[in-house]
Amino acid sequence: FGKLALQFMKEYENGGLKARVPLLSNGTTVDESVLPQMGDEALGTISTLHYSAALESPTNQRFAKAFEAKAGKIPSYYAETCYTNARWIAEAIKAVGGKVEDREALLAALRKVELKDFPRGPVKIDSFGNPVQNVYIRKVERVGGKLQNTVFFTYPNVSQFWKYNPEEYLKTPLYTRDYPPCKSC
Repeated sequence: FGKLALQFMKEYENGGLKARVPLLSNGTTVDESVLPQMGDEALGTISTLHYSAALESPTNQRFAKAFEAKAGKIPSYYAETCYTNARWIAEAIKAVGGKVEDREALLAALRKVELKDFPRGPVKIDSFGNPVQNVYIRKVERVGGKLQNTVFFTYPNVSQFWKYNPEEYLKTPLYTRDYPPCKSC
């Protein structure tokens, strides 16, 4: 969201909404890539995402410290995702003994990779090819003079189907203008 997130947060406060309505946002609105440019207007914002540079795990703390030393800034969701994806691919290449020309074997290896101790926490792929990972509920706080996304709740091992049975879920119609029916229209 970049510049738009910065403008939105300022207008949210300037318009008086912050004092009356708590802000629940997606994670990229207050991602670590824009958080350093924000001020007190971001304080208290609740967001959800599968990463926060403030995660207290030893693995994330090592990653965040190394990233900041190299890049001169705290890692964002984007940086952590690139790191995780690269490591994911490296694990799959290792599993096929470097024989990346065998496309089917490489794809099968990619599907089998399970990253257990990573900056974002454990992550694997479900049988539909989508990630199963922790989802963090975060609140923007000022810690040590800097804004951060403090994790205050974790939903572990969330799939695209959440708590629904995948087979039953896939039987439901796609969301359209007419489904689900509007009960108050």
